[in-house]
Amino acid sequence: MSDSSKNTANSASDDSRPDDTNPNEVTQLVEQLIRAKRITYTQYQSLSKMVLADGTVDEQERRQINRLFDAIQAGAVRILE
Repeated sequence: MSDSSKNTANSASDDSRPDDTNPNEVTQLVEQLIRAKRITYTQYQSLSKMVLADGTVDEQERRQINRLFDAIQAGAVRILE
């Protein structure tokens, strides 16, 4: 019985985020953008798609987005057109 409970818990967590959307991908992209000190519209679109792929924004994604926005506001990251 405990095995089926574990399987149910695992499948519930698997359903919350598609396999192709890893929160580490968002973190890696944000770090790349901050290191590069720039973001293009194409990169912005990629980040948006990653974050919104599962229809929700979790706390880690929210923190990463805030890091990027803070860097843009501080002038550490430029927006290129």
